[in-house]
Amino acid sequence: MKVSERKASQMVYCDYKANTSDSATYAYGGTPEDISGEIVFHFREKTFEIVKPPEKSKVWSKYIYSLYNKEIGNFNNGVFREKISYESW
Repeated sequence: MKVSERKASQMVYCDYKANTSDSATYAYGGTPEDISGEIVFHFREKTFEIVKPPEKSKVWSKYIYSLYNKEIGNFNNGVFREKISYESW
């Protein structure tokens, strides 16, 4: 499926995979059924890297930024929750 054919989601769902002293890696997607992408949050540099986009959903960067801003305090304190999410209102 091409990126342009994926339905854009106003949600971001993430499942924890791993972390280092300055990054956190999560599987992510726009629906709970499609957490097939991979994202790395580089919280010391305040950036993120999309390693692999989800297969069936497209997640807008602005929602990833919102999720990241919500979680950066936890990341900086060494707290990496198993599941994190963001829903746009």
